[in-house]
Order: sequence, then structure tokens, then C-alpha cells
Amino acid sequence: MRMLLWLLPLLFSACVFVRPEPTPPPPVRPVPAPQPTGFVLNARLGLPPYPGSIALKREERGGSSKAEFETRDPLEQVYAFFHNWLTSRGWVRTRLEYKSPATKLEAVYQRGAERFQLELDQQGRSGRYKLEIDF
Repeated sequence: MRMLLWLLPLLFSACVFVRPEPTPPPPVRPVPAPQPTGFVLNARLGLPPYPGSIALKREERGGSSKAEFETRDPLEQVYAFFHNWLTSRGWVRTRLEYKSPATKLEAVYQRGAERFQLELDQQGRSGRYKLEIDF
């Protein structure tokens, strides 16, 4: 029995506990930063950003505004979003004109005595857009 008691610490010291290596986290993909709550492209209209777009720049003066954003969607789809949003709030388009080979458009909207011009310009064939609203 004494021999067994002497062997027991020797057996325990021979046991090696190996801690498993932590699994490395998966690679991080850049995710578009969410727009702050209440973020709008034009405060006078309350115009929201295009869904899923990444805002790059925004300036506003006297109700008019300029904004730049990125999305992979085509010009027609981006404009359709803004047009549908405006018409659902009572704005009526009185003019629509495409400029440059389908990369820029100008539209005029009116509601009562208020009137503004919307210009949407796709910067070349990139996913970058410039939106100007002039009251």
C-alpha cells in the first residue's frame, strides 16, 4: 500500500492537461455603417437615404441640399425609390429629363405653391451617386 501511495503523486505529475487553442475568429468583412436614426438627405423634405446605401457626404443650406452616397443599384432603381417616396407624400412630378447617356436625370416636383428640382447623377458607371435638391 505504501508503494501505491508513493506511485500516486508520480502518476499525477505525469498527467499533462492540455488546454485547447482558442479558435481564431472568422475574418471581418467590412459592413456599411448604419445611418444614424433620423438621418435624412434633405431635412426640409425629410427625404430618407436610399436603402442599403453608404452615405459619403451631405450638405444643406436654406432647404436645398447636396448628398453623395454609394450603392450598386442602377440609376433607374435609385430614382424610382426617391420618386415613389415623394409621390406618396403628395409631390407631383412636373418634368423629367435624362441628361448624359442615362447617368444623370433632372426632375421637378411641386406640391401646392412649393416647388423643387431634383438632380440625380451617377458618377460614371461607378456605384457613386450625387443627389442635389434645390428649392
